[in-house]
Amino acid sequence: MNAPAQGIQSHPFVLRQKLEDFCHWFFPVVDRFPKKERWALCTQIKNCLYRLVRRTIQLQKSKNKVGHIFEVDIDLEMLRYLIRQAHTSRYLSSNRLRHASVLVGEIGKILGGMLRKCGVQP
Repeated sequence: MNAPAQGIQSHPFVLRQKLEDFCHWFFPVVDRFPKKERWALCTQIKNCLYRLVRRTIQLQKSKNKVGHIFEVDIDLEMLRYLIRQAHTSRYLSSNRLRHASVLVGEIGKILGGMLRKCGVQP
């Protein structure tokens, strides 16, 4: 009975580290967006990432894991949309889009694993 709880406890640490690594890679990329987008799309992406890190900390410290996992998942979907929007607007190259998609996909897989450990079908 303790094994699943330990597994869930270790996942937020991995999730948080993956998010921090993504932020360290993606913030300089976003800062290269055109000046007109720095206060719009760039800010939206950064705020979404900050919100993801904040929700991961909440997830790590809360007892209601499932609710927080779904909130993180919703923000992750929003991040995916914003990244696609940046690519559509030609602010993000195809190579960077591909790399961002791989990294965000890894984060999504961790979330899916956490949901399965909680007994919820993602």
